[in-house]
Amino acid sequence: MTFPAPLLKGDELLAVDTDTPYEASRDISKYLLMHYGTRDDQFDRATHPLALAHGYCQRLSSLLQEFAQRSGTPVARALDVGCSVGGVTHALSGWVTDEVVGVDISRRSIEVAQTLTRHGGGTFSVMEQGPFHREVHVRVADSDSRARVRFEIGDADRLSEPDGSFDAVLLSNVLDRVRQPSACLKQFTASDRILRRGGLIMVACPWSWYAEYSDPRVWLGSAATGDPSENALKALLQNDLELLLETDEPGVLRQNPREYDYFESHVTVWRKP
Repeated sequence: MTFPAPLLKGDELLAVDTDTPYEASRDISKYLLMHYGTRDDQFDRATHPLALAHGYCQRLSSLLQEFAQRSGTPVARALDVGCSVGGVTHALSGWVTDEVVGVDISRRSIEVAQTLTRHGGGTFSVMEQGPFHREVHVRVADSDSRARVRFEIGDADRLSEPDGSFDAVLLSNVLDRVRQPSACLKQFTASDRILRRGGLIMVACPWSWYAEYSDPRVWLGSAATGDPSENALKALLQNDLELLLETDEPGVLRQNPREYDYFESHVTVWRKP
């Protein structure tokens, strides 16, 4: 392996970026930091008020692992839908036994994840105040100490036919960004082509709906009845899946040393009978 591999250079952060969402340089930088950076990489002090929100990707993986063990579900293959730059994918590969596949609609995110995986890590720049930036170095586990990791460009709304079903599927912060949320979920419940019988699915979402991603008429939940997205999700899945866990997990995206985007994802883990 060669290290460090350049993932994103500082001058890219200062350019006028007209890329589509999730392709812009600053977005890639923020997600790389959230997915792979240490607490010191993200915050300027250990006592930062948002420090406990660090490690979102790793906490999701650990929760899924815990409930795989509790339910006695062997997980040889896992699918990470909406993987972005691959932090959850790599976290899953630490305990999944054979293969983890990450899928995202952003070509640039997938290319960055592939480069990072191929080289075992890399370097990227993050914004400081004004025109200043700094370089962050990250590593991932050696290939001989984890499951195989593979990344593919794909649409969460219309996942391609896999070469065999998965034992576990994770949808992290993606269900409120697809065109048809209910149809997206039906890919895992209506047949066994993606998620096998007895498999697990985790849905983690902050429910931050935006009309540019989907028509408000298809959003989960109802303003008319006051039914929130959390309840709508459970109503949608409860006839096909067994609910094992419902909780909240905090996360944070760093904009610069004085600006952070904090969120709390609603997290559920389900078993497919």
